[in-house]
Amino acid sequence: MRFARTRRLQLSPIKEIELAAARLPDAVSLAQGIPSFDTPAVIKDYVKEKLDQGVVAKYSLAPGLVELRELVAEHLRRDGMHYDPDGEILITAGSIEGISATLLAITEPGDEVILPSPSYASYQQAIRLAGCEPRFVPLNEERNFDLDVEAIAKRITPRTAAIFYCNPNNPTGTLYTRAQSLRMMELAERHDLMIITDEVYKDFLFGDEPYFTPAQVDAFRRRVVRIFSLSKAYAMTGWRVGYLHSDRAVVAEILKVHDALVTCAPVISQYGAIAALERGEGAVAEFRGAYKRRRDLMLRHLDELSHVFDYQKPTGAYFVFPRIKDTVPLSGDSRRLAFDLLARARVALVPGSAFGPTGESHLRMSYGRDEADIEEAFRRMREYFSRGMGQTAWAGVPSVGQEGAELGATGSPRPTGAAPSRAPGNPLRRALRALAVGYLHALARLYLRRRRPLVIAIAGNRGKTVLKRTLAELLRPHRRTRANPRSYNTEIGLPLAVLGLEIDPRRWRSILRTMARASARAVLGRPPADLLVLELGARRPGDMARLLATVRPDWAIVTPLAGEAVHEPGELAVLREEMAVLCRGLAPERLLLCTEDPLLEDLARQHAGAVRLAPAGLEAVPGGYRVLTARRRYDLGADVVGASAALAVQAAILLGERLGLAPDDIQEFVGRETGLAGRAVAPPAAPPPGRVAAAG
Repeated sequence: MRFARTRRLQLSPIKEIELAAARLPDAVSLAQGIPSFDTPAVIKDYVKEKLDQGVVAKYSLAPGLVELRELVAEHLRRDGMHYDPDGEILITAGSIEGISATLLAITEPGDEVILPSPSYASYQQAIRLAGCEPRFVPLNEERNFDLDVEAIAKRITPRTAAIFYCNPNNPTGTLYTRAQSLRMMELAERHDLMIITDEVYKDFLFGDEPYFTPAQVDAFRRRVVRIFSLSKAYAMTGWRVGYLHSDRAVVAEILKVHDALVTCAPVISQYGAIAALERGEGAVAEFRGAYKRRRDLMLRHLDELSHVFDYQKPTGAYFVFPRIKDTVPLSGDSRRLAFDLLARARVALVPGSAFGPTGESHLRMSYGRDEADIEEAFRRMREYFSRGMGQTAWAGVPSVGQEGAELGATGSPRPTGAAPSRAPGNPLRRALRALAVGYLHALARLYLRRRRPLVIAIAGNRGKTVLKRTLAELLRPHRRTRANPRSYNTEIGLPLAVLGLEIDPRRWRSILRTMARASARAVLGRPPADLLVLELGARRPGDMARLLATVRPDWAIVTPLAGEAVHEPGELAVLREEMAVLCRGLAPERLLLCTEDPLLEDLARQHAGAVRLAPAGLEAVPGGYRVLTARRRYDLGADVVGASAALAVQAAILLGERLGLAPDDIQEFVGRETGLAGRAVAPPAAPPPGRVAAAG
């Protein structure tokens, strides 16, 4: 038997983790993106009627039931798209069949398909099944995993046939903006590329960014294949029905493949789709509200594990894609960590490596599951990470396609007990590493002397990365601002952040290339930055002094030290002393301290004049929150989720004022960040005489 084509394929890691979890009756899964809801009764009742009428037993026309295609065309018109149901709309057996048929129709073996990373795991296999190669382009994690059009342009070669993406994105929950989508379409026009867009999560949007698809632009219709499934919007994953649409000439070619693959979509499911489109909008709205509540619940739990995860707030779909902090054992091997979590905590999560090269060091969590599952999963994870932060590794991680080989007789994974201690490494390697780290710190100091950027330091223990990203987004339109997306708590991290570089310590080429680029950037002072937002990770005595020998901040923000994290005896005292070292180097008025933490309240008393932050001090008003400062009132929307977000928005307001930003610019930003954009905002009112800022 030859299997030449299938040898290039792998079972989806999502299915792999679910197969392993299915063997553990007490496992809680936040892995596979299956809605917790049953298909709405109005859909099931309609289909029962059709069953009784005897109309579901025969094939439909290959493109699908005429009535269903007409309904799809009507729904498309409501969203600003105009497609003929006779020849430009094709009913498919779910989205993945539509994707596979499209790739087989529009590509030739040997073609390349550009795929953002991270993106849904099965896309890679569908591309390979068509005989093509996926060419990964990193999403811009620093900007909430947005499309990087410049990076896409650099990956285009004469063999590139298409760009394929999901919007909102699975696994990051990012909704791509109209501007980014249009720039990508211009790129496709210039290089004669097709665009395949999977919009299965379009009904679950949680921000104020308006929904946009390039299929709404008539000029692009010959170049765009837009695919949708009813699986997620109407809780119909088992029904396997969806649709695609494009220009008539494109759909005619896809129809040939569709007919060869499935003849037609299941007719009983097509009648279910008719009922969904005619009668299911109320259910979609109900699901959307539930997912918003579950998203907020999951983000609050991630806040409690901020010593383990950094996260970005998703604005669509029903996934969160947190980064695992580099202080966590197995952070660089998300697959082993995911299986260790399953083996010891009985929690199923998807390893980030499933979603492309830049997915590594992340885990995907689905809030499509109900609140009880989310609560229990995070209870177990808190316990897991409190017991040595996952240092017991499961050696029995199965190879792909051999999921059962490493399971016990009962189907339970076999933990190995204590992980082997790390080898000390050879002396030469340690010496070379020390030289490299010292050299990078020297280059960072040289860069800072040449460019003299304003430096905002963020230290503490909880919510640093949320705060860093919020400040960077506020300041970028006004100053050349840089803030690396990752959480840097290692000795090598700070100089890399200053120089705007990343490194893969597992690959010598990456190390050598990074060292060469670091030298060039330090000498030339490029990329230029007028303002750096940097995390200063300090956990051991002396850490802060070593960091301050390289970077002298102009402003410092200290986040809470205590919280849900389980600390070793004396650890909080060490953290507090390290924060004191930072505070002693700055004038009090350049310190922002979260004084809800008693350890920082003590520091604030010692540094009279420090700006006080109090996340619980946001004033709740109808439809959102309000912050009063000495200068004006700022209105916020209701989408302030968790203590980290509350701290970040207050710090952005207070520091933005002190850096000279116009109050209207600050208001526009915080309104957009918290869901107020597009809503009427009352004229600003001056604070009452003598009133101190609610957060300052």
